[in-house]
Amino acid sequence: MDLFHESLVGSASLEAPPCPCWRCCLRTWRGNRKPQRREEVAPASLSMMFNMCHLIHTSLLVCRMSLTTHAGNLTLTTVLWFDTQAEEAAKFYTSVFPNSKILRSQRYSKAGQEVHGQEPGSILFVEFDLDGHRFSGLNGGPHVTFNHAVSLMIDCADQKEVDYYWGKLSEGGDVTKQECGWLADKFGVSWQVVPKRLKEMLVSEDVAAAGRASVAMMGMKKLDIEGLEKAFKGE
Repeated sequence: MDLFHESLVGSASLEAPPCPCWRCCLRTWRGNRKPQRREEVAPASLSMMFNMCHLIHTSLLVCRMSLTTHAGNLTLTTVLWFDTQAEEAAKFYTSVFPNSKILRSQRYSKAGQEVHGQEPGSILFVEFDLDGHRFSGLNGGPHVTFNHAVSLMIDCADQKEVDYYWGKLSEGGDVTKQECGWLADKFGVSWQVVPKRLKEMLVSEDVAAAGRASVAMMGMKKLDIEGLEKAFKGE
């Protein structure tokens, strides 16, 4: 891991900006060969892009490190890109979900600082477990931000669970992004807090009842099981 990390996060041998292909970095690590410098088109305007590519390399590293096999079963890790709040987010999420813990962390070094631009000693990534689901928080800078194109769904057994997770995760978040059971937390990560009962309603063979439940859902922010049940039954 450390050898891969050094080749991606920064090495004195990497005089050219890293190419946007992890195989190039892998060849550098294996053979101590420099990546071929691409023809310069507009170095000043591309400097930020190269930094972005480098940080994406780092993100891919975390993903690759987290894809492991156990008795033939692939374990997937969700990597969340933060500006500088990865450790704060990990502590927050592990306080919200039961049976959760921070597993390990890694820090930026001086190597490659001219590329990654982060303070040596600051957190690079934090790996944590939320009730059996593996995550890594990556501090990659402000270049990439969260949006609701990707969300994390929580299947809730009852209204008590809906109220709990909605209350915890919505605290400090953008209230304008609360709709139909969706919310954005204070870090910008999108969540869906959904009662299992709603899913049963929406796939009901009674198409009219399912439609009424769907319309009721679209008029809610936090989902209310009682209200959904009434709509489903036509009351």
